Order: sequence, then C-alpha cells, then structure tokens
Amino acid sequence: MASKTKIVAVTEFITNIKRKEFIILTFLLPLILFMSMVIPLLFMQTVSHEREILGVVDETGAVLPILKERYHDYNIGEIKTAAEARQLLENDSISSYIVIPKDFLKIGKASYYSKIQLSSLSPANINLERILSDIVIENLLLDKGIPKETIDKVKNPIEMERITVTKKGEEIETPFAFFGNYLLPLFLFMSIMNAGGYLLNGIIEEKENKVVEVLLSTISSNELLSGKILGLGGLGIVQVGIWMMGIIAVTSLLKIPLVSLEKGVLMMIYFVLGYLFYSSIFAMIGSISTSTRDSQQISAIVSFFVFIPLLLFLGIVQNPNMNFIRVLGMIPPFIPTIMMMRVLLSEVPFIDIIISILILSVALVAAAKIASKMFKIGILMYGKKPSFNEVLRWIRG
Repeated sequence: MASKTKIVAVTEFITNIKRKEFIILTFLLPLILFMSMVIPLLFMQTVSHEREILGVVDETGAVLPILKERYHDYNIGEIKTAAEARQLLENDSISSYIVIPKDFLKIGKASYYSKIQLSSLSPANINLERILSDIVIENLLLDKGIPKETIDKVKNPIEMERITVTKKGEEIETPFAFFGNYLLPLFLFMSIMNAGGYLLNGIIEEKENKVVEVLLSTISSNELLSGKILGLGGLGIVQVGIWMMGIIAVTSLLKIPLVSLEKGVLMMIYFVLGYLFYSSIFAMIGSISTSTRDSQQISAIVSFFVFIPLLLFLGIVQNPNMNFIRVLGMIPPFIPTIMMMRVLLSEVPFIDIIISILILSVALVAAAKIASKMFKIGILMYGKKPSFNEVLRWIRG
C-alpha cells in the first residue's frame, strides 16, 4: 500500500471509529434487535398472572378440576353463577370468565366474557380453548369405549424433529437458527451500507468545505479514493468482528450450532466484494452530488433496491435453489445478500458460487474504474450538478 494511501486509510479509520453513529450502530442496534426477539419470548414464558383471574362457572361439575390441573396461564377461580361472575368482572375482581353449560361435554359450546376486545386471541386464551377442546374430545371418545391411552395418542399422534442434512452431517433445526439465517446477512449488509454511507458523507463534506482542494495538492485522486475505501473497509471488518463475537456468545448460550468454517469463509468473501462494490457506487454518487441532500436522495433509491433481497427472505427460505432466486443471485447488486442467505440456508451448487463470485468481481472492477474516473473530475465540482451527458463524458475520458 502506498504511503499516502495508507495515511488516508488510517485517518478515515480513526476518524470514523470515534463517531457516535458508529458506536450506536455497532453496539446498541444489534442489542435492540436481539432484545426485540428475546424479550417477548421471555415475557410470554415468565410473565406472572397473579393478578389475572379467570372465573369459571362450571355447570357440568366435571370440567373445573381438569382445568385446574392443566391450565396454568391464569389463576382459576370457581364461581357459582353467571350473574356473580358478571358482577366480579365489572368490579375488576377478575379479568375474564367463562360459562360452561351442563351440555358442554356433548355439544362443546361455552361462552367467554372479557372487558378487553379480542382478548380471546391472546396465547393464554388460545391455550384455554385447546384444553377445553381436548376435554370434549376425550369425553366423547370415552363414551364410545375407546381407551384413554388411544385417546392421548390421537391427540398427539406425532412429534416432528426437523433436521437439516448437509455434507458435514446433520443439524437439528431451532427457531433461533432460523432467525440467525436472516439476521447474520442483515448485520453484514448493514455494515456494508454503514461504511458506504460514511464514504459518501466524507466525500460530500470535503467537497462542501473545499478541503479536497488542499488534499489533492499533495495526493492523487486515486490514492485519496483508495485510502478512503480501504480505511472504511477496515472499519467494517472491525464492526463485523464485534458482531460476530456477540453472535458466538449468543449461539453458545442458546446451544445453536455455529456456521461452518466453509460457510464462514464464503460469507466473508461476499462481504468484502459487496463492500468494495457498493463503496464504488457510493463514490460515484458522491462525485456527482453537490450537497448532502442530493446524495441522500440518490443513496435512498440505491438502498431501496439493495434491500429487495431481504424482502424476499421467506421465498428464499422455502426454496433457496429455485431458478428465480438463482438468477436474481447473479445480478451484481443482489449477489452479496442473496448468496449470503443461500449459503446459510442450503448446500448451494458449487457452480453458482463460482459464477456469482466471478460476476461480482467483474462488476467490482468495472464499478471501481468508473468511480475512479468520476471521482477524479467530480470531486472538484461545486454548486452545479452535472448532466447525464457530462457524466458519460467523464467515464469515456
């Protein structure tokens, strides 16, 4: 690395690693995303219902004991009459109540009362409905002389364990692993866009403050651009390294299998190539922009198209190797994200990996050359946004 390029790279790295935005994105955002998934799960599992009492008016005399044995989401309160239950609900002594008529075990019809609209859709009340359904089914089948062991088997006929078969062996799937396949590419891509955004803002700030004129008196435009890209690339690697340490800690805690070394290497290849490709794109945007506002408008459009693969996540999960996804994964702007997800979710054909890396590498070289030409001229332009024909002349020149 040329000494001047190295100086620029180190300066960019040190300057941006101290930014509040970098610190927040690196430490707080992943924590917020993680907690947004974990807290609801923990809340659903540990929330106390000590103050929430489900009143039960059991006219059959047979359902209440079973409910007390099986239902633990709310405290069960026995109430003699529906009128008494209504009074307790209005006085907020109970959160809800259910009236079980005498013929419930035959017709399976009961009435649930609550002050909260759609409260019946809560997990606790869905569980209540399931238990009551089981009670009716058991009673009807027992009346037909069917043994209880058979009834229990009919209610829970199978227990499915999902296993992913790979060349390395077998891995048991977990819900956390499923989310990990989405979050890991998302974090890597956030790092790419973050570093690219710093590059774009840095170019615009230097143009607006006319600092670039001083810089170009001692360094070439190519050395300046290369230094910026390399310095911010190092910043991205540090950011990813911090995130990976967090991911390793979480996966160890939740006993989730780590990504294999082979897949980890592929992820980093796509990350580095993706970063360099998008850095070139952002350098182009910075070269033709005359203000931060202009650059934000253009980069917002680029970002929209960039995040399209993340919106297709469910389709990729269902069939990572379907032809549409394979073709989309060969289009340069989509390659990093789609291939990261495909690599994590399935055994990607080797030919797809080679072709996608070659296409992205060629696109990177082309984008870097175009960015270099545009940067050389555009970095010194102020006030007036160049026309499309002018930009074409820069590229041809």
